[in-house]
Amino acid sequence: MSTSVTNLSAKRIKKISLTYLGVTIFLFVFSRIYESLSYGEVSFFMHYLFAVPLIGGSLLLLTLHLFPRLSRISFNLWNSGVAVLTAGFLLKGIINLSGRSTTLDLPYWYIGGSLLLLTILSLFLPKTKAPV
Repeated sequence: MSTSVTNLSAKRIKKISLTYLGVTIFLFVFSRIYESLSYGEVSFFMHYLFAVPLIGGSLLLLTLHLFPRLSRISFNLWNSGVAVLTAGFLLKGIINLSGRSTTLDLPYWYIGGSLLLLTILSLFLPKTKAPV
């Protein structure tokens, strides 16, 4: 493996790590502030909102270690799935803290899970070369 590919991979991993870490820290602080202003109400989904990008980013970095040449489509599907699940956690947390319940969050779980499943399937699809 050439050093330029190694440097590119190291830069990519560093950028992904910093991005997911930044989002995780922001959501941790945001959820704690939001819950502190909720008049004593608590929500599992709001309390653990930060865990979605933390786990999602960790699994992505593990995947990049196993598949160093992860395709762009797999990368984008994974990021989209994590983003949709994070939005679902946020919505469910806000609804719980308001003292209500609803099924409006169900599409987030189905769509987010489907995107993550598509990512896993895309890892095992044969790679094709672009037409000349």
